[in-house]
Amino acid sequence: MTEPAPDRRKSQRFTVRAPVQLTAGGEVLPAILKDLCRDAALVELRRPLPLGTAVTLLLKLPGTGGPLQVGGHVVRVAPGPEPDTLEIAVLFVDMTTAAETRIDFFIALQTG
Repeated sequence: MTEPAPDRRKSQRFTVRAPVQLTAGGEVLPAILKDLCRDAALVELRRPLPLGTAVTLLLKLPGTGGPLQVGGHVVRVAPGPEPDTLEIAVLFVDMTTAAETRIDFFIALQTG
């Protein structure tokens, strides 16, 4: 029997279900934000993206003062929960302190 892989996340993740706009290669794709932490996000979409693809997410996090745009790259692709969907893990890159603070504030609002 194999041991489960250790969780390599630096930050605690928070489950979310909200629309998000993902841009890859100049193409804007509708997606669903499934979970979020300070340095990464999991999104569900209907189009495959290769590992390493540079993406931009436009996050609309209620209570945090408007849309937040963050860049990152695809680090994992897995089958989604619905037919014809994929779960794409995005690791954020070059996050500003202000963006990290807004994500932290959103998570704090959700957890009480």
